[in-house]
Amino acid sequence: MGASAQQVITYNRYGSNPAPLNPTASLLRPDGEVVLLGRRQWVGLEGAPEAYWLSAHLPWHSFGSTVGLNVRYETLAVEQSSEVSAYLAKAVRVSASDYLAVSLSGGFSVYRGDFAQLDPSDPAFREDIRENTALLGFGVLLYRPEVFYVGLSMPRLALNDLGAGGDVNRQYNFRTQYHAMGAVVVPLDESFDLKPAVLVSYVSDLPLTANLSATVYVEKALGLGVNVRGNGDLAGMLELRVGHLQVGYSYQFSSSGNPLKRQIDNATHEVGLSYRFGKKAGGVL
Repeated sequence: MGASAQQVITYNRYGSNPAPLNPTASLLRPDGEVVLLGRRQWVGLEGAPEAYWLSAHLPWHSFGSTVGLNVRYETLAVEQSSEVSAYLAKAVRVSASDYLAVSLSGGFSVYRGDFAQLDPSDPAFREDIRENTALLGFGVLLYRPEVFYVGLSMPRLALNDLGAGGDVNRQYNFRTQYHAMGAVVVPLDESFDLKPAVLVSYVSDLPLTANLSATVYVEKALGLGVNVRGNGDLAGMLELRVGHLQVGYSYQFSSSGNPLKRQIDNATHEVGLSYRFGKKAGGVL
């Protein structure tokens, strides 16, 4: 029986916290930042997906770059994946206001599937699985500080497919991921800014997943937004900025007319916390 892959897990507030998906975006906050993100999907459904990200970077002033660390943990039922990677990002000026940046990362991923606990009498779930692999990553970003960014990344270029071996019907297949993302800040007046953002993700042999969001900021301190996913799911987003600290929350729900799908897809929560270093807190990009 062939393996079925769980689509790549992303988060709704990618427009404000892009670095976990594209480390090159760390250059948008050149003085350094720490980001914590958590996503609990379909709360109340046993074995539902959960994902957590930690992203942190500091400036390397003598080289004009940033160095950082990304940590990611995902779980779905009896399967878990952990990833750790370090990265270096460097930008060059391509015009009076614009920069082109690239990043390289390397790390490792560990996969665990506790299938034996499901049904020991079923030969398809007889053995637990422990696998690991090295990871490489690459990113590119064109940006204008505090105005816009657009980029491509391969944060997970796996040297082999975790969870793909054997003959059991796994939910996860941790394959190479690709992300395209962008955002722009549009001043509406002295007090209000609009930030549309887009994220498109792809894993081989699976359909593209697309997200489109828009957030309105009041005095660059309070953000209210909405995110639309390609499968029809909607999310309301709230962001609060106090000095260098940023707190965000998102609630995702299904807009489908199917009552069963609405019941399953509802109750997806996300929480984000970030802190920016340096003398200035920066803008809303």
